[in-house]
Amino acid sequence: MKHVVRRFHASNRILASNNVTQSGNFERTQATNHARQERKPSSFIDLKCVNAVSGAGGNGAIHFFKGLVNPIGPPCGGNGGRGGDVYVVASKEVTSLGGLLNRYRAVNGGGGDRQNKHGRDAPSMEIVVPVGTLVRQVDSLQEIALAKQMAMMPKEPEDAVPEQNAAPQTEDEVNPEIEEVLTEEELEEIEAATLAEQAKKRELKKERQLEFIQQHFIFRKDYVPHADRIKLLRSRIPPRLPPQPTVHLDLSRDGERHLIVRGGRGGFGNPHFSSNEIKGPGIASRGEMGSSIWLELELKTIADVGLVGLPNAGKSTFLSKVTNATPKIASYPFTTLNPYVGTIEYSDNHTITIADIPGLVAGAHLNVGLGHEFLRHVERSTVLVYIIDLGALDCASDFRVLRNELERYQTGLTLKPSLVVANKADLGPVAKENLAALQKEVAACAVADGKELVVIPVSARDEKNVGVALSHLRRLVAQTKKNE
Repeated sequence: MKHVVRRFHASNRILASNNVTQSGNFERTQATNHARQERKPSSFIDLKCVNAVSGAGGNGAIHFFKGLVNPIGPPCGGNGGRGGDVYVVASKEVTSLGGLLNRYRAVNGGGGDRQNKHGRDAPSMEIVVPVGTLVRQVDSLQEIALAKQMAMMPKEPEDAVPEQNAAPQTEDEVNPEIEEVLTEEELEEIEAATLAEQAKKRELKKERQLEFIQQHFIFRKDYVPHADRIKLLRSRIPPRLPPQPTVHLDLSRDGERHLIVRGGRGGFGNPHFSSNEIKGPGIASRGEMGSSIWLELELKTIADVGLVGLPNAGKSTFLSKVTNATPKIASYPFTTLNPYVGTIEYSDNHTITIADIPGLVAGAHLNVGLGHEFLRHVERSTVLVYIIDLGALDCASDFRVLRNELERYQTGLTLKPSLVVANKADLGPVAKENLAALQKEVAACAVADGKELVVIPVSARDEKNVGVALSHLRRLVAQTKKNE
């Protein structure tokens, strides 16, 4: 059977303009129905919770061959199809989690049919996410709310003493003066009531067993299995599959594909239950129910180079001059609110990916100014480039702030291979004074870390000395990857 895959891309847009009739109404085609399941990509989102639900298996069928001589021949009901699985796939074509749905539900398997026709296996569903996404399984929202509610409930004080049950009263204490004498008619009534109560309990037990069996099996119309058949069917319930391991994935390669939720197994048709004692079983098994889990998706941008700097230091300008990326550029802080990834292409067709991280501020490790949302994209960069504004009041202090925030967010982050780009070197004497102070501070940090730190003055706006910075950057990235 051919394997069919339904893809749900976070950035896909299905255009239905060709489906517009002359009256201006949309035709109900398969494309428009599919579009209802897609959410139009919104602003950049790097953290999202989604619910993944696998498909249920199809039910087995109860059918019999019919002929002229024998109107009810041997059983011929087909088995049910398998429910759809849910996969997560990493794609470099997707850059944000903003287009993902809140819930992904796979299709149920097809039911069996007459003449031993088995149900169709349901297609798998794929949740397509950007490369660099962390996928973690979390508790459902209901379980989280219940746990919080239980935690807020008042507890019984430890010094509370439980009430002691009173000693049972003897027969004399209950009725010390009257001794009741029962007649034979009253004893027979009590015995009849006891037998009726026992029969009622047996009937209730049988109903519960039948209700349990009906959760796993389907019966022919007006068929009620006896106790021996119920016992036999209990032994024919398929064993449960071992639970899937807790999902914790790091999707770092394009095309990486992992199973998240397994679809339910299909049920058996009535030929599966025929035996020497049961020639024409009117029994089929139900398909297995699908599973549901909650996933937390966290995007951490993967790039060879990560640009780090304070707001309005010129990171977006530098990125736009060395790549084809078009980030928003303005003369006010926090112009960039989400990472931009571009590609540096050298004359010999060698390429390096570079990410523009939104500006950091003092206290970013404490999530000041959405610091955690920005800093998570720095972790995976092979090389860090500090963009320092030479027109600032204290360049050396800005460099110290950046290193302090990176180190306090994640220990050892400042030990990554780094390059310092002193931007706005065209500001004249002020830039020269600040450059000297910055070089002194960088030299002290290089000695303390025991590594090389080069300061390259550039003017990103006028594209001056940018080529020198790119040459140093290429050498640093190549050397780092070689050492890894």
